[in-house]
Amino acid sequence: MARKRTGNNPKNKERLKKRDLIIGIFLLIIIVIVSIMGIYANQLNNTEITENGITYDSEEFEFTLIDGNIKHLSDYRGKIVILDMWATWCGPCTYQMDELKKTYDYYDRNDLEIISLNIDPRESSQVIYDYIEDFKNQYGIELDWIFGQDDGTVWEKYMINGGIPTLYIFDKHGQIHFRHEGVSVFSEIPAGWPEDTETLSLKIEEII
Repeated sequence: MARKRTGNNPKNKERLKKRDLIIGIFLLIIIVIVSIMGIYANQLNNTEITENGITYDSEEFEFTLIDGNIKHLSDYRGKIVILDMWATWCGPCTYQMDELKKTYDYYDRNDLEIISLNIDPRESSQVIYDYIEDFKNQYGIELDWIFGQDDGTVWEKYMINGGIPTLYIFDKHGQIHFRHEGVSVFSEIPAGWPEDTETLSLKIEEII
């Protein structure tokens, strides 16, 4: 007995229409999600701000404070920001902390902020807390600025040759004014150091 041909069955046509509609909706959802992610990625990379009729193409990144809260570079817009990328096991980073403390104590909080981001994913917030406490006990210096952790995105975007400490100075509009890999001093170059050692005070005074 021959089978019935079902190609023109109205029920089959209805099923095919429903299937095509579901596939179309699914593809549309994927396109919307990809578009939103692209917009968000662009916002993390750059933001535009306008002041006195001038448009600035500003840097942007996201990081996690050691208390778990999320912050962005743009949260400190209107201030000069020093980004310090470091890790607790880095000897030169410890020396850099002392120079950052001198810098932080010299300038007003309305003018300057420091963000020290630990770039080693193996080091927990507790490790950073302990480092800050040990620094105070050992050297009598309180590291009282902003400390956070990087998930790798900031380091990937701003590393120079892969060494730490690496410092960036952003002006009040979020534009990069200075970057340097290695220790930068506040103002006085120690005896025996190269004469071309970078001094933070000179870079800051250029934009304050």
